[in-house]
Amino acid sequence: MQHPHEVDMVLAVLDTQEIMVYERDLRRPLVADGEAGQTAVARIPIQRPESADVLKAYFTACGSVTWAKVLDAGQQIPGMERAMAADPRLHQA
Repeated sequence: MQHPHEVDMVLAVLDTQEIMVYERDLRRPLVADGEAGQTAVARIPIQRPESADVLKAYFTACGSVTWAKVLDAGQQIPGMERAMAADPRLHQA
């Protein structure tokens, strides 16, 4: 049974585009009446497409993803994106 704090799916939201960065591998167990339970979906707003790749790598390394990990990642994104914007190596053609 899934822990109540675990997230099934994490989407990075870039403008109006939703990019899947994590999806739980295990099928959702059926509840007693035979219907699937609700899917826990988290959304993290991003400003740069590269941030989705970073989030994918982070959540892949986590194993199971909890709401706390999603909140922590969401808080780290703005600073990471400022650093990416200021890095001249990322602006070379």
